[in-house]
Amino acid sequence: MKTSKNTKVNTDPKKIDEILSRGPVDLIEKEQIRKKLLSGKRLNIYYGIDPSGKQMHLGHASTQLKVRDFFELGHNITLLVGDYTVLVGDHSDQAKQRSEIDRSQVEENMKTFKEQFSKVMDVTKVTIRYNSEWLSNLQFNDIIELARVFTVQQMIERDAFAKRLKANDPIGFDELLYPLMQGYDAYALKTDIQIEGTDQLFNMIAGRKIMEHFGIEPQGVLTMPMLIGPDGREMHKSLGNYIGVMERANDMYGKLMSIKDELMETYFTLLTRLPIQEIKEMIESIKDGKGKPMEIKKKLALQITKQFCGENDALEAEKHFEQTVQKGAFAERAMKVKGKKPEPTLLDLLVELKAVPSKSEGKRLIEQKAIEIDNKTITDKEFKVDLSSERNIKVGKRGFYKVSHK
Repeated sequence: MKTSKNTKVNTDPKKIDEILSRGPVDLIEKEQIRKKLLSGKRLNIYYGIDPSGKQMHLGHASTQLKVRDFFELGHNITLLVGDYTVLVGDHSDQAKQRSEIDRSQVEENMKTFKEQFSKVMDVTKVTIRYNSEWLSNLQFNDIIELARVFTVQQMIERDAFAKRLKANDPIGFDELLYPLMQGYDAYALKTDIQIEGTDQLFNMIAGRKIMEHFGIEPQGVLTMPMLIGPDGREMHKSLGNYIGVMERANDMYGKLMSIKDELMETYFTLLTRLPIQEIKEMIESIKDGKGKPMEIKKKLALQITKQFCGENDALEAEKHFEQTVQKGAFAERAMKVKGKKPEPTLLDLLVELKAVPSKSEGKRLIEQKAIEIDNKTITDKEFKVDLSSERNIKVGKRGFYKVSHK
């Protein structure tokens, strides 16, 4: 079910101003966008997804929540799957050439996408399009016409390309085509507003230029900030510092509790819909010494975990955190697992328990002295775990396992 034609568009100025001020970094044609939102006309909002990976994280979700804000005003949402552009690959924030991905992998990745997007809004209420619908039909002379809209200088001045040129790293000619392709998407969809992360700003402006070239009103552009991960760097799957939208409640809650205190206001603003005034009051209470950072961060973790894991699981995760981290006791409800081997290496066991995604991550945790067995820190990467009797294994701050071979 899509937005009903009978659904009244919300033109409340206060609500519109809140949506336009809560989070955006770039807002091109702000007054024109606001004017359209106040007009009562149902607008076409476009959000694109690059199906090159299977996992979405809270950085993606913060942008999707902004898309939901516009949906709740009564506007039409198009979720555009870049099944054709992904064959070239978006290099907006890439320091190296991206590896190629074939169409079968795109289809495999898309199997989990709808479930992940549904964590933010009902996927049955948006229109899903694939840009192969129009890009695959373009002729070579169409590409030449699009290329005339831009200059080589405009392309290579982009931050990612400029860095690679300076480092004498290669830039594939196909990479220069990506902005043309995504820009054409905006024209094909006759978009009123496109919403993406800040890394997509150049591609979104390309859409404005192409729409103008073909004689239609350019889209408005709204970008959301790149979310900072628990380690203080921009959240990226490649860095392993992300919080996935499909995380177990215990893991999501625990990772949220590990973010730096100075990030709380940003996370509250981008990933919850608590009133801005309430958020400011909580942050001010910390600054004046009246509020307790731990308690406010727990409220943040609970709010976000509820959004993605449900209220019951979020409350259980909060209880788990209090029992294991705040009280410093090994959880009575730790996961009980039967080991496959009587004496596996610690790295093999960590992977078997799915406590780490890979042995390299396990090695990193061992180096950081983040693995304990029966309250003893293990620093030997070749350590063999005797599972003839039950072992209490603690992985980082959030992973608790009772393991035996019997």
